[in-house]
This record gives sequence, C-alpha cells and structure tokens, in this order.
Amino acid sequence: MSSERFYATLPVITDFEAITQAESYAALPDDWHVALCDVRNSTAAVADGKYRNVNSIGAAAITAIINAAGDIELPFSFEGDGSLVCVPQQLLEVTRAALAKTQQVARDAFGLDLRIATVPVTAIRAAGFSVQVARYRVSENYTQAVFSGGGISCADAFIKDATTEAQYAIAPGSVEPRGSFDGFECRWEDIPSRHGETVSLMVLALHYEPERAATVYREVIRKVREIYGDEDACHPVSVPALAMTLKSDLLADELGVRTGKAGGFDRWRRLMKTRAIVLLGRALMYFGTHTEETDWSQYKATLARNSDVRKFSDIYRQILAGNEVQRLALDAWLQQQFKRRQLLYGLHVTDRAHMTCLVFDYSGRHLHFIDGADGGLFLAAKAFKERANQYINRTGL
Repeated sequence: MSSERFYATLPVITDFEAITQAESYAALPDDWHVALCDVRNSTAAVADGKYRNVNSIGAAAITAIINAAGDIELPFSFEGDGSLVCVPQQLLEVTRAALAKTQQVARDAFGLDLRIATVPVTAIRAAGFSVQVARYRVSENYTQAVFSGGGISCADAFIKDATTEAQYAIAPGSVEPRGSFDGFECRWEDIPSRHGETVSLMVLALHYEPERAATVYREVIRKVREIYGDEDACHPVSVPALAMTLKSDLLADELGVRTGKAGGFDRWRRLMKTRAIVLLGRALMYFGTHTEETDWSQYKATLARNSDVRKFSDIYRQILAGNEVQRLALDAWLQQQFKRRQLLYGLHVTDRAHMTCLVFDYSGRHLHFIDGADGGLFLAAKAFKERANQYINRTGL
C-alpha cells in the first residue's frame, strides 16, 4: 500500500463508542508528519472578543492544507484555538508553506500570533508515544479522523516546550508562504441552543494503561447519552435556527481569511460579492430549489449531519445543546470522577454555538466546525488546566 493512501484505505467505524477499541485504529506510517498550529496568547485574544478570529484561523489552516493535498485524503482535527493535520512526506513542503500562509493571514487580518510547526512521527515514536488513527463516519458525506496513542498530545507538548519548540517550529523566512483558502466560509449567524444552553466539554482519562483509559471514555460517552439523550437530542445545530447572515461583522472572518490585509475597495468588493452569494443561498433554500448538483431544500439538514460536534484526539471533546439541569447533573458526575482520580475535565457554558465552514462543493462535500460561542472549547480547556493544577497539587505529581 502506498503510504500517501494510508488514511483513505482505513476501515470506517460507524459507532462512536468504537473509538475506545484498540482494533479500530492503525498506526500512522513512519514517513508521515503531524502539522500543528495554535494561537499564542489566545487567552488575551478571547478576552478581547476575538474568539471568532481564533476559530477561523484554526479552520483556515485545515482548508489550506487540504487544498494543497489535492486528491490525497488526510486526517485532521479542529481544536478550537488551533488545529492539526497529518501529512505524508511528499506533502510536507506544501503543508509548511500553507501553514506559513495561514500565519501571515492571522497576523495581517486579525493581529494574532500563530504558532506553526511540523513534528515527524519518528520523533513521537522516539519519545515513547504513537499516533493511532481511525475513521469514524459522521454522515454519508463526512468521515472524521480520530486519534489515540498519546502522539497528538506529545506533538503538542513538543511545540509548546521552550526546550524543543525550535526543533519543530517553522521559522519565519524558512518557507515562502503560499496556499489557497478556497472553500473557507463564515456566513451563518450563531446558532441559539434550542434547550437554553450550549456546553463545550473536554475530558482526559487519568490512566496510562490503554484498557483502563478506554473504560473511562466509554463511561463518559454513556453518561453523556444518559443525561442528554441521543445525538439528535443534544445536537447543537438546530435546522430551524440556521440563518445566513448579511452582517459585515459576522462576515469579517471570511473576508479576513480570503483577502488578508487587503483593504479599501478590494475588501468592500469581496463583502458585496459575499452578500450577493448569501442572498442567493437564502433564496435557493427558501424555495427548495433543485439545481443540477444540489437539492437546496435539504442543504440545512445535510449541514447539520456534516457538523463536527464530537471528536477524539487523545482528549474527548463534544459540543452539547441542553438545559441547566442536564449540565449540573453532568458536572456533578464528572466532578465525582475527578475526585476519584479517573479523569480531568473542563466545560464552558453559553447560550449558542458558533460555526465555521469548509465548503468544497454544495452537493455534499462540505463540513462544519462547531464550537461554543464566546470561546467554548478554549475556555473549556482553561477550566481543564485549572483542574489539572488542582490534581497535581493534590497528588504531588
């Protein structure tokens, strides 16, 4: 088997709970790399109201790398304040260039400092970890990458540790920034929770033994289902609540990514073009038009099915729509498990979800990254880190 086709040929799992089973995974080949980016000083950026910009840059990096990959299918994950994509050796150069381009856009359009790096799988293995990859079918149009083995967390630690960062960081001027953000879109209003709350959740099992960790994750998945109901009941994307926007402040993220630091007439022209497309989209969906490739009467329903609301990349993450009673019940159970030293967790509560889109064709090949508004996954991670410090202080680790 050709290494570049590794991910495309993996078997697909259809039950999310199967992510806890070792047989669902295969090891990323030795000639692959993990490409990562995250926003430095994201705490200050989110506090300054730039959570949309932070989300957009993570999604933009994925878009640019996917475009550079052509027909090679790649595993990736949106992490809230950053993202990761695994790439074979033959795509390393264009991947680094795409990350450099994203870094440039982050700085020029949003005033954000984006950390960018690539970590060889061989370095991760040498550190005693592995990148295990599985494919989970979210819908008929979207198959999501799932990661275990500790390798993703290892790569993340490498690029944030002052003693190792320079080995893997893409140094300024070392590669010419280039890449396409075609397909990146931010054209929707925030999605109000139909139950009152939108919860961003992240959980890490506190066990080194894979089987014990898998048991914890199975318990978490089942407890969420017990409290919140099945996936449809707690899905944060409600079709009736989906509304395309004409507001310039909500379209600004797409304009920033697609135009960089261009201003004046060029930016205004892009805004007008985007608004025209939004108006056309509204009309097509309202009238349920059937075009040659797309049934617009079903577009919103397909969008909801293609949404990235539950994932696993060494840490379990989920965006949930629910009510206060459900959230308090889940929080109480998680706190109990934390006191028993079974897991670490963080959660953030708001009243709506934020959506960032990758649209490669409107007939089905589009996917939608969902986060809690106001900084959902990032602020859940902040609560997670605070609880991790409590754990360290309590155990003396």
